[in-house]
Amino acid sequence: MRGLRPPRPTCLPAVPSEASPATPTQLAATILAAGMGLRLGSRPKAALEIDGVSLLQRHSQALACVGATPVRVVIGPYADTLLSLARQAHIQPLVHTLAAPSLIDSQRLAVRAHLADPQLAACDLMLLVADLPELNASHLAPLMQAWHQRPDGVHALVPTVEGRRGHPVILSLHALRAISAQADHLGVRDWMTHHRQAVQVYSTPHRAHVTDLDTQEDLVMLQTRLAPQHVAWPVGLAGAGASHPGTP
Repeated sequence: MRGLRPPRPTCLPAVPSEASPATPTQLAATILAAGMGLRLGSRPKAALEIDGVSLLQRHSQALACVGATPVRVVIGPYADTLLSLARQAHIQPLVHTLAAPSLIDSQRLAVRAHLADPQLAACDLMLLVADLPELNASHLAPLMQAWHQRPDGVHALVPTVEGRRGHPVILSLHALRAISAQADHLGVRDWMTHHRQAVQVYSTPHRAHVTDLDTQEDLVMLQTRLAPQHVAWPVGLAGAGASHPGTP
């Protein structure tokens, strides 16, 4: 029997059309959720719940709110848990065959899957890591507006908070093709480092872009900041973490 779905979030108003080009490029999104979560007891970070809603579903809802669709998710370890969450969120999974994929491995899977889909032939791509628990639609909407207003020659946009790079990163089709053509050990940051003139830095005061979830201490601080909201692992993950995360 299906469980009750959490209430849909209240979406922000769309970015006014006069703030964008006459025909802004459509933007798709991929969430990167293939981390091992070793310092959190070998748990999938995207499964953490805030008031009963997983981070994966919260991110997919925020992306849908700002019009970054379709949404996909890259999954590696903990496939059983994350595939179930992806189905609940109605987003397409991209499943690794690697047992312990790196962030670059996940980026490349996302980029190549995007480029291989004829339905996304006119879409740029937003790449979002899954472990930014406080990121929501109010943080994504200004990035979308900046992307649609970007100068000619800009093929990547990255938020920064007090000089620290954050997420998500937005990439044009031109950048995606160039990243895909790199050697397999090179990722998005490598391409941006060598093409600084094509990267727009978006300065923002919102620490949600850089406040990730890596350790038990991070989790305790998150619970304190978000109180009285309930931040916890779902049933089945609340005890000791898995000794070895499985792959499909």
